[in-house]
Amino acid sequence: MKKILSSILVCGTLLYAGSFSKGLELLGEGKEVKAYETFFTAAKAGNIDAQMFLGQMHLDGIGTEVDHQKAFFWLSKAANSDDVEAQYLLGFMYENGLKVKVDIKRATQLYKKAAKKGDILSQYSLAIIYKEGKGEVKKDIKEAFKWLNMVQSARDKVELVASS
Repeated sequence: MKKILSSILVCGTLLYAGSFSKGLELLGEGKEVKAYETFFTAAKAGNIDAQMFLGQMHLDGIGTEVDHQKAFFWLSKAANSDDVEAQYLLGFMYENGLKVKVDIKRATQLYKKAAKKGDILSQYSLAIIYKEGKGEVKKDIKEAFKWLNMVQSARDKVELVASS
């Protein structure tokens, strides 16, 4: 019985991983509505990458209508599973009051999770928040420079790779 369950789980995982890949392919071909449908199927099955893409598609109105409530739902699922892009986008929603009340403290928490994993957009967002002292986050130039230096380091690595 365990072997049967394991086989079903592996097949299901591969099917939804393939579904996600198909969604990317469709998106690349400009078939946004079909990509949305494919990501939706994979996201409902628990594919974290599909959940993040679905959230972003709802946020930007790609293949579907702009719907901040649905974007928040899918991005929250992916962010809670440690998806870095979802953490950034959810932080962006909190910082800008999209579907939720502006909450700079929560945005900062989400940005920090993603920034510590190397997300440049989150690092830059943190630098700006600390530079300006937004919301309940006090101005802290030292902290702003810390995050800005991480952005610069990442940029330098990209330039080094590009020049080789």
